[in-house]
Order: sequence, then structure tokens, then C-alpha cells
Amino acid sequence: MRCRDGTPTALKPDTPALFEYGILTEDSDIRAHVSGANQTIYVFQTKRGVQAIETHQPPIVYGYQPGVEGPTSSGWLVQPHWIEDLRRVRFASWSGWADLAKPLSTSAKGALAVQCVTQAMKLGRFPVWFDAIEDTRDYVQLAGTDMLVFVKKRVQVKCDYTAGDKPLGSGNLYLQKAERNPLKRI
Repeated sequence: MRCRDGTPTALKPDTPALFEYGILTEDSDIRAHVSGANQTIYVFQTKRGVQAIETHQPPIVYGYQPGVEGPTSSGWLVQPHWIEDLRRVRFASWSGWADLAKPLSTSAKGALAVQCVTQAMKLGRFPVWFDAIEDTRDYVQLAGTDMLVFVKKRVQVKCDYTAGDKPLGSGNLYLQKAERNPLKRI
């Protein structure tokens, strides 16, 4: 087993258990990994992230939180190009990047990541995969409608601060498998 930074690690026998909670168990359609290092949102369909794990079979690595003994999560380091149809939303204009760089709790960083994605959505910068059909009914066409769009997507947002393209990022996205949530924060 390895740490997220690639260094080997061995778990102590008394290490608290990690609970399955991540990309394999969540009920999302789209994932958005917010990278402060690159000021970029990495957006992809959840099923494409799972396919990348299954195809490339990267080893499990552990994540840690400052001030907490032992690992607080496990997951896979996945290279962005492994994920089919991944989109990079470069968002340097977002005003919250400086706050995201501060030493904050995991929950606070997660809330900032959600604000970042929300702002990108409001500006029409966030990609969404959806179904659409042409409406061929004459009365609808004459009223000025050519297409009907069906969108009901669940988006999982992750603050993955060092994620993404090198040289500023780690070269990977961290796709979580399990977590401990030792600080009882949501």
C-alpha cells in the first residue's frame, strides 16, 4: 500500500477501519474534482471513472488529514487521460482560489469546491451530459421549439487540491474508495 504522495506505508494493526464510501458506492452521474493547484475543475461521468479504475487497475493508496493519526481514506490515483471524455474547466477567474489554498478543514474545503462548481454552472462553463430529442410535432415547431432536453443529473463534487495536470498538479485524480471520517465532519 502507498500514500497519496507515492511513499510506501504499512498499516498498524490498531488502525481504525475505513468504510466503503466513494466512487463505487455513491449515487452520482457526474463527478467534479476541483484542483486548486491548477485552478481547474476536472469533470467526467462517474461511470467513466469506474471504467478507468477497472481498465488500468491502479494500486490502492491512502489519504491522510493533518492532525489525525492514521489514514482517513483509501482510493486510486487515476491519470486524467485514462478517463474517457474527461473535460477540463479552467476557471482562473473564480474568486475563491485564495481561500481554498488556506489550511482549512476537509468540510470547509469541500464547501468551497461546491461554490466553485456552482459558479461555473451559473456561468454556463460546466459540462453536462444529457439526453435530447427533436420534437417533430407541428404545433410545437411552429411555436418555436425544436428540441426537448432532459436533464436530471446528480453531481459529486470533490476538493482534490493537488489533482490534475503537471507541472502544477500531481498528474492524477484521487478517486476515493473508502473513508474513516475521524473528525465527524460531513
